[in-house]
Amino acid sequence: MNRSFKGLAVILAGCVLLAGCATETGGLTERETGALLGGGLGAGLGAIVGNQTGHAGAGTAIGAGAGALTGALIGESQRRQKEQVKREMRQEMMQQQYQTQYAPQPVTQQTIQQPVAQTQELHTKYNPRTGQTFPDRYKYDPNTGEELLYLR
Repeated sequence: MNRSFKGLAVILAGCVLLAGCATETGGLTERETGALLGGGLGAGLGAIVGNQTGHAGAGTAIGAGAGALTGALIGESQRRQKEQVKREMRQEMMQQQYQTQYAPQPVTQQTIQQPVAQTQELHTKYNPRTGQTFPDRYKYDPNTGEELLYLR
């Protein structure tokens, strides 16, 4: 029984050392976390089962390997699910952002009103040198400053 506790202590110490291995973002990924947790749990269960059969070391090693593999698979599944949720949220936000911008506006009484007839200004004055025409309200050509004459 003393051997199984030593094996378990070695596995747990290894897990603590591996927990220091962090990614650039400062933490473990879901896959790494799953592998560590699965390896620790598998090693513990393997040590218990191995102790009952008389092979605590082999049970610990086999349990740690199987637990780490299973934990890594579960962690990767969680990571992919989290990425899918993020992608769906991003897509929904984009649809909401552009939907309000380009959505047809409801028809109200104000939008049905008849368009106001635009009155076209009559160009009744001109600049004799340039030939440009201007509305009656102008007395001088705004570009050259010359006095404007009435059209005949």
